[in-house]
Amino acid sequence: MGTWTYAVGLSLMAGLATGAGGLLGALVPRVGPRTLGASMGFAAGVMLTVSLADLLPAAAAQYMEWMPAWAAAGAAASLCILGTVILLLARRLLPQPQPGTGSILRTAVMVAAALAIHNLPEGMLTLLGGLQSPQRGLRLALAVALHNLPEGLAVSIPVGYALHSRWKGVAWALASGLAEPLGALLAMAILRPILTPGLLNGTTALIAGIMCGACAAELLPGGAAAGGSGHTGAGFAAGVAVMLVGLIVLA
Repeated sequence: MGTWTYAVGLSLMAGLATGAGGLLGALVPRVGPRTLGASMGFAAGVMLTVSLADLLPAAAAQYMEWMPAWAAAGAAASLCILGTVILLLARRLLPQPQPGTGSILRTAVMVAAALAIHNLPEGMLTLLGGLQSPQRGLRLALAVALHNLPEGLAVSIPVGYALHSRWKGVAWALASGLAEPLGALLAMAILRPILTPGLLNGTTALIAGIMCGACAAELLPGGAAAGGSGHTGAGFAAGVAVMLVGLIVLA
């Protein structure tokens, strides 16, 4: 039981880092349209980089242990496309918002939801790492926590702007991060008999597609509409740079 408690604790630590990133967003003194556009671009850069430079390559590499490279790439790409289709279908089910704050809130909700879904299997991976080796689990949890910081920032600023409360933005960021220990608890209590590397990798590739779809359909157009394409593009470049540096340093 002690080993399981330790592993779940690692997932909790990694998830709380998303809330810490949200706190960084609350420290921004004034969020106007330009800052909002830049933050939405930043969120898109973070999510696209995580998807294309981390989640999909990892899934394809795992599949290559079981199948030829072309089939592994095709499997990962197909699941990614399926994830994007799921996101686009989900958009059609949501009510069409009024221009302005309602549109920003809808985008913020989709970003928070996409990151929360992404954190579920991440929590499972952190749990499994902690069970295999306490040292490996700690290293993995620290790596996940560091890349969760900009994700929390990406959630808190748009939500805080839309709800006129930076602390609500922090709360939403924290809630999306708590999906991490929730994923660990699900793995421990329910999914243990069916939790295989293949299932985790398929879920990861699917989530990468969901996040790519959210960037293309919501974040980048919404940021350009709110703060102009220049500020959104600058934020996007910053998000890509921050996540690339983080992924390279933690590799």
